[in-house]
Amino acid sequence: MKKLILLFIALISLNACSDDNSPIFTAKPDADGIAFTNTFAANYLISQATKDNVADRFMWESADFGVPTNITYELQGATKADFTGFKVVGTTSEKNLAVTVAKLLDFAKDLGLDDNPATTNADGTPNNTGQVYFRLRATAGTAGANETLSEIKVITIKWIETVAAGNSCPSLYAVGEALTDIGWNFKPAGEMKCTNNVVQIKAKLTNGNFRFFQESGNWSSALGYSYYKGEGYTIDASLENSLDNDSNFKFVGTPGIYTITIDNTKKTIVLTASSSLWAVGGAVPGGWNFDAAKTIQFTEATPDIWSASITLSNDVFRFFHVFGTWDTKNNFASYSDAGYKINANLVSDGSGDANFKFVGTPGTYKLTINAAAKTITLE
Repeated sequence: MKKLILLFIALISLNACSDDNSPIFTAKPDADGIAFTNTFAANYLISQATKDNVADRFMWESADFGVPTNITYELQGATKADFTGFKVVGTTSEKNLAVTVAKLLDFAKDLGLDDNPATTNADGTPNNTGQVYFRLRATAGTAGANETLSEIKVITIKWIETVAAGNSCPSLYAVGEALTDIGWNFKPAGEMKCTNNVVQIKAKLTNGNFRFFQESGNWSSALGYSYYKGEGYTIDASLENSLDNDSNFKFVGTPGIYTITIDNTKKTIVLTASSSLWAVGGAVPGGWNFDAAKTIQFTEATPDIWSASITLSNDVFRFFHVFGTWDTKNNFASYSDAGYKINANLVSDGSGDANFKFVGTPGTYKLTINAAAKTITLE
C-alpha cells in the first residue's frame, strides 16, 4: 500500500512539471522576405555643403517570422553587388531609417569619386558618379538566430563638382512659402542664375520660410541659413534662421518684391527692395517737375513688370528710378540699346537726353515696361 501511494504521488509530480512548461515556438524566416516601400530618386546629389541633410528615408514593411518576437532591422550598404566588405548604415527596431548625405559621401570615397572637375575617368567622363547597393537584414529574437534579407536596391550617387576658381558658378533654385509666386515647388521662376560669381533672383516675398537648392527637384541638395552662416556669409537683417529641422531662411521684412543677391566672392546675402519708376516730362501729368500729387508712379506689382495708367500728349518724357533725382538711365536710348521692343507710338526725340517722344493720339493709356520680355507696350 505504501508503494502504491508513493507511485501515485510521483505521477502527480510529473504532471505538475509538464504543465509548467509553456509551448516552445520556433520563429521561421519570412517566406516572402522583406522589401523597401519608398520610391527612390533617379540619382542622389551629394556634397560636403549638404552632408548634414537627409538624402532619403528608407522604409519597409514589418518582417513576418510567424510568431510575435523582437525584430531588429539592419540597413547594409556596399559598393559591390556581391556585398563583400559591406557597411552597416544603421540599425533600428522601427520600419524606417534616415540616410544622410554624409553616409553617401563615405561610399563615394570608397568608390574613388571626388568633386574635382579636373579628375576624370579613363574615357574622359567626370569622376563624380557611381552606384551604391543597399539591402535590409531582419533578425528575430534576442540571439538573432533567424534572419531574412531583402532584395538588393541600387542607387546612383553624384558628387557635385566644385567650380574652378573664376567668375562662373552654377545656378541655385529658390523654393518656399515666403516666395509667393513659387511656394514649395521647383519652378523655372525659382532659378537663380550666376554672373561673375553672383547669384540673383527677383521675387515677391511675404513673411515665411524658404531655402536654396543646388539641383531642381532634388530635396537633398538644400543649402539653408546655417550653411551660409557656417561659411562666414554676412546675411541681410530681414532674413533669420527659422530654427527648424531644415534650417530655412525666414523672411521677417516688409512684404514686397526684392532682389535676393548671393555674392560668393564677398560672402554676402543682400535683399534689395523693388523701386518704382516715375514718368516726368512735357507729355505726362506733372510736367518737368517731381510733383507728389501729379507725377505718375509706375509700381512693380509683378517681378520685372512696371505698369500704370497715364495720360499722354504729343511731347517728350522719360523715366526716373528715384523720386526727385535726375538721371538718364531710363531714357529711350537705354531701353533700345538693351534690346527692348518699344511701341511704335513711342520714339526717340533725337536729343542728347534721348527722351521718349509720344507721337500717337493723345489720351489715357496703360503703359507697361516688361523687363522679362523686354517690351514697352501701350494699351
